[in-house]
Amino acid sequence: MDGKAFREGSAPGASDPKYPKYQPPADGSGFSDQVLDQPLALPVTQGEEGCGWLESVKTEMQPLGLVSTKGVLSGCQFVFPGNKGAQVHAYNPYGWITQESAVMEPVEIAGLKGRTYAFDPEPVTFCSVNMDVRAYASIAVDAYDVNSDEAGNRAEHCELAKKVAEVVVKKFVPLAGGTPAQGTVQEPGPDALANADICEVVKFTHANYAGVNAGREGAQKGESPLGPTCTHEVPYAKVVGMYTSGVGGLEAVPPKAGAEVRNEKFGSLKARYEQTAETCALSVQLGNGQVVQVDFIGKKKEAMSRTCVSARLVLSVSMLALITGDH
Repeated sequence: MDGKAFREGSAPGASDPKYPKYQPPADGSGFSDQVLDQPLALPVTQGEEGCGWLESVKTEMQPLGLVSTKGVLSGCQFVFPGNKGAQVHAYNPYGWITQESAVMEPVEIAGLKGRTYAFDPEPVTFCSVNMDVRAYASIAVDAYDVNSDEAGNRAEHCELAKKVAEVVVKKFVPLAGGTPAQGTVQEPGPDALANADICEVVKFTHANYAGVNAGREGAQKGESPLGPTCTHEVPYAKVVGMYTSGVGGLEAVPPKAGAEVRNEKFGSLKARYEQTAETCALSVQLGNGQVVQVDFIGKKKEAMSRTCVSARLVLSVSMLALITGDH
């Protein structure tokens, strides 16, 4: 690969050269630099409940020799001949991988960008593909031997993961010509923030995704003129979550003074980025008019080019939790 595995120029954060532009690493391990403007392709509920779509894709899986399917807590599973298995899960964003990996390379499938990766060195043969479908949740496919972590062949498992990913994205991802699975909930319900604890809405585990590992005890509650806040801070950067008590939408949330302001979509919702040299706040208007905001404030130099992609990643995790009620 020549390092151009990610489409350039469509990213949040980069039109004005006075701010550092995020450049994903060539190996595919970085944040997405694409606009997050697409609907969820599959339900984000874990377990059997989130796998109701399996029946609808059986015909398309037949050329791969499909034997059986089932939904379990870890994902939606397919079994193929030769003890090969594949598991699809679509309840995490396309994130930033810092863990040491035995395999990490960019991939393109059905016109979509992604990565092939495996954390464990051989003799473990597990292999995964993660596709950036420009939605809150990415589509990940793990392929493996159904009997043993060390049986089978990693290269074959990587190929199977890619083939299953291709079938799934072509069936369900609009950018690849598909239609989201029936019953996929696209945004939080109208009461998602009713009496919600802000430090559960933008939780310490959500901030972890962007490298801010302050722990549960590090979460600091506060109040702003617009609503409650929760701050997670480490020497690298600070994440401040907020939701508005009022329902006046983005119009009722004044942008940061001096920030470059960009209006975009965030999935199906109205959104606004406000970027300065060291910070990026992403505000998203829910269907009921309340706004959820994540402000990512860089403290170390290496955080500065990642502020907008970091804010977006944290808020993607928070949005998925609001949709599933896991907050």
